[in-house]
Amino acid sequence: MNWILNTPRTEPFTCKAKFRYRQEDQDVTVIPGQDRKAYIKFHDAQRAITPGQAVVLYEGNRCIGGGTIDEVVRENA
Repeated sequence: MNWILNTPRTEPFTCKAKFRYRQEDQDVTVIPGQDRKAYIKFHDAQRAITPGQAVVLYEGNRCIGGGTIDEVVRENA
């Protein structure tokens, strides 16, 4: 993850995210991890997320960070 903040987040929080340029913002919970990684949990099921894509996080219309997807974990698959 690359954070566009004075201090990177260390506690879980909610915000909006997208992994496609023209995609509508999606509600997510972000759980920051070690070594500049984070677990991003979309509140609604998503289709076609793949490793190598970017995910970008927003608070309102302000970009707060983003990164490259390393792994996709599907719950209830």
